[in-house]
Amino acid sequence: MSFSYRFILLLTITFCCLLSCSRQNKPVPSVNPATTGDPAIVSVLKQLIDSGERFSGAVARKKMIALQPAAEAAGEQGKGLYYYLLGRQQYFADSTKAAAISYRRMLPTTPPDTSRYIELYILQQMGLLRLDLQKKIDDSTFSRMYTLLELAARFHYPDIYRVYDLAAEIHFRYGVYDKAKLYTDKAIAAYPNRKNYYYMSYLMEAQSRIAERQHDLKLALHYEDSAQHLALRQSDSIRIATVYSALAVLYEKMGDMEKGHHLMVQAFHIKERANKVSFQEYVNYGQMFLEEKDFPKAIFYLNKAVDMAREPENVGNLSAAYSTLYNIYSESGDYKKGITYLDSAYNMSLSEMEEQQLKKVMELQAINELKEQQHKTLDISRQYNNQATILRQQRLILFIFGILLLVGTALTIVLIRQRKLRTLQHSTELEQRLLRSQMEPHFIFNTLAVLQSFIRHDEKEKSVKYLNKFARLLRLNLENSRHNLVQLHQEVEALENYLSLQAIRFGNVFDYEIHPIEGCEDMDIFIPPMLMQPFVENAIQHGMRNLPYKGHITITLQLNNELLHCVIEDNGLGIVEKSNPEKDSLSGIITQERLKILSKQTGKLASIVITDKKDKGGKGVKVTLIIPTQREK
Repeated sequence: MSFSYRFILLLTITFCCLLSCSRQNKPVPSVNPATTGDPAIVSVLKQLIDSGERFSGAVARKKMIALQPAAEAAGEQGKGLYYYLLGRQQYFADSTKAAAISYRRMLPTTPPDTSRYIELYILQQMGLLRLDLQKKIDDSTFSRMYTLLELAARFHYPDIYRVYDLAAEIHFRYGVYDKAKLYTDKAIAAYPNRKNYYYMSYLMEAQSRIAERQHDLKLALHYEDSAQHLALRQSDSIRIATVYSALAVLYEKMGDMEKGHHLMVQAFHIKERANKVSFQEYVNYGQMFLEEKDFPKAIFYLNKAVDMAREPENVGNLSAAYSTLYNIYSESGDYKKGITYLDSAYNMSLSEMEEQQLKKVMELQAINELKEQQHKTLDISRQYNNQATILRQQRLILFIFGILLLVGTALTIVLIRQRKLRTLQHSTELEQRLLRSQMEPHFIFNTLAVLQSFIRHDEKEKSVKYLNKFARLLRLNLENSRHNLVQLHQEVEALENYLSLQAIRFGNVFDYEIHPIEGCEDMDIFIPPMLMQPFVENAIQHGMRNLPYKGHITITLQLNNELLHCVIEDNGLGIVEKSNPEKDSLSGIITQERLKILSKQTGKLASIVITDKKDKGGKGVKVTLIIPTQREK
């Protein structure tokens, strides 16, 4: 194989030399290094970035126009920070396409040196990732997020709390609230300025939102109270109003409608004085008065919402406002006006549909124009190709010959590697079956020894019950032994039977819980059999013996990116040093070998992490298994 690689390398170098010799020499343009510019401008831009949503609106747009010349002259860093700030403003204004263009202008068009532009690169990727969150969250979202986290840690990015904050938001939107809390905690720990009460209040409010989604309203209220305490120590009134709104929602959910409405009114008046009330807030405020049967105030604020929707005209918002006005007038008994607003809502809905259709037509026209331009470009290219000289034809023939030679050689190597890979896969399958066959007699021997003990002590009822459960478990294991992979719910069932057997054996000195993946019975997820059982056995054998209190074993399963995360925890004695450290659990060794083979075979992560909870003041041992899964083809 090494000879083939040397041959391809030599052939490629020779081919490139031939091509370079046939090209005409062209002068290389000189490139001036980027000017450093005024560092004060860079500092100003960073402060504006730190201000978050406070730097937005008409005043911010005017300031950006004034800053542009100085930022453009401040070198690559100043220019990059300026376009990040511009893109973020466009994002706040719901101009996602313009924001994407601004983010891409942060770095040179040529592939940038990541180590040189690490700060700008991380900011750019965070901005683009935040834009994509508006569309969808999938595996690529998490892949990009983990890449950013790895880059920020590797290059010691000073503002890594920004990346943690984004990771928390992604997990929150995806519904993984424990991870959202983890990354919010990391953002709080990494944030350098504890006296920035605006941002600390924002982080406390993020913790409150997570607790609320986890249905812990008391904890959510605790965090929101902390956010309020911090917000009152800073000068931004909109931050205070935001906290009041969140508190209002929590109190209403907890049944204190009077306090919730009072806080909502406070928040609304603060935003009204600052001229920062949004369309939806006017609608919500009007609906609150509708619930209280205060129709004049409800109509007043809905008319405000209508005025806001008209400048600029937003037919979708107008339709929503008119529909709410129809409800108000209908509730108040003025059916004539109610019908008028119902007609207006209907007309706005039609206008909205027409606008959407017009947008689609314009998009199609733009696509057609692009295709026409591409055809023109293709015609010009063909004309240029028709004017090629004999030298170009010879070069083309040489190029085709070289490509064919390279492709033929590469195909030969690929075929050889595929043959070796199939042989290796067959070998690893046989090795895995051998290892599993060593482990299953080990388990059966232990079980029969327990049954023999019951019979010796004349415990007939216990023996019969134990034998029935053992028969069911053995039948399931025999069925699974015919396959390299079994369905996840079958493995969970086997684990349940095993724990039930051991609970009988030890006289119910411990209890257990299994938290499987919801709906796993309907999933076509496959894993190798008997990978989790050895660690459950260790938890029972070494953790539950001679306990002065009731033992407990918890097994939690989660699926993430086709990897099964299995956490086995107990409250036992923890890891006890053995008198003979060279003697280890045979089943544990076999399981580790199986995971190594499985990782080689699938090319995915497979690992075991064993943690003694005594090191952190707890009791027992925590085992974390990561097992690659496969889907039915």
